[in-house]
Amino acid sequence: MRSGHQFMFLRSFSSKIFVKGLAFSTTEQNLAEAFSQFGRVLNANIVLNKAKTRSKGFGYVTFGTEKEAREAQIGMDRKILHGRLLYVDMQPPHK
Repeated sequence: MRSGHQFMFLRSFSSKIFVKGLAFSTTEQNLAEAFSQFGRVLNANIVLNKAKTRSKGFGYVTFGTEKEAREAQIGMDRKILHGRLLYVDMQPPHK
């Protein structure tokens, strides 16, 4: 039986951002350095193919705070890194 209560779902984000459009030559160190202008980078991870020999062209950057992540998302979305146009989005927290 349902009550008359309405539920509001708020979309909350973590301090992690998703970055796609990375050049295959971009390293995790390059990624961390490029995003460090927005705050403390805790981790930069580039996703590799199954053989772990080549970048799949996307990765994740984790910041110390959600605010830093939001500033990085705004500041780096549609910017050029290593000759490639980046697309940056907030990563929703895992449930």
